[in-house]
Amino acid sequence: MSTDEKNAILARIEKLERQNRRLKRAALVCVAALASIVLAGVLVAQTTHRKTTKPATKPKAAAPAPPAEPVVPEKIEAQSFILKDASGRERAELAMAGTGPSLRLLNQSGTALVTISLNDGTPSGPQVLLSDPDHQSGLAISVQQGTGSSLSLTGTQNALVHVGVTKDGTSLELLDQDGSSTNLGNGTKISRTGKAQQTTGASITLYNKDRKLLWSAP
Repeated sequence: MSTDEKNAILARIEKLERQNRRLKRAALVCVAALASIVLAGVLVAQTTHRKTTKPATKPKAAAPAPPAEPVVPEKIEAQSFILKDASGRERAELAMAGTGPSLRLLNQSGTALVTISLNDGTPSGPQVLLSDPDHQSGLAISVQQGTGSSLSLTGTQNALVHVGVTKDGTSLELLDQDGSSTNLGNGTKISRTGKAQQTTGASITLYNKDRKLLWSAP
């Protein structure tokens, strides 16, 4: 092989080696660029995930403790208690009166229609009074120490029914609006001569409006 041929072969080999080195460098550049693109994509994805991920919720605050039970006093002391309705009108009163404790229930006009009282005087004892708003009709019940118990019903124009039980016996009195009356049982009879006589439980006595004896038995 001549010298010229050898030189031509060597020149071609050197040219191929230069081309091969350029290809390697180009391949490395492509690989580096591709790696950069992949890394940038990963960073963008992580950033987006952080933005879209909801922040951790704070733990719920503990529920407030239930209110303490109201303290109910064992005893309330006062001279009187007044109950009012939604309009501010007095409708009931529990108070110490001059003769003892009393409970009054009032209508919207302030009139007492029910009264329950305890009399500390003489004779002492409880009493219940019921009345209509005009005080024309009513009912009274009383129990008095040493005197006995009684029930009275009153109507218009002084009509009256009275039942009494005392240490002297029992009695029933019927009185109409004109004043005429019938008395049954124990009591005091005024004769036509004006003499007072004690009657028994089996007695009936009739009087006119002037309290004059009309008839009696026995």
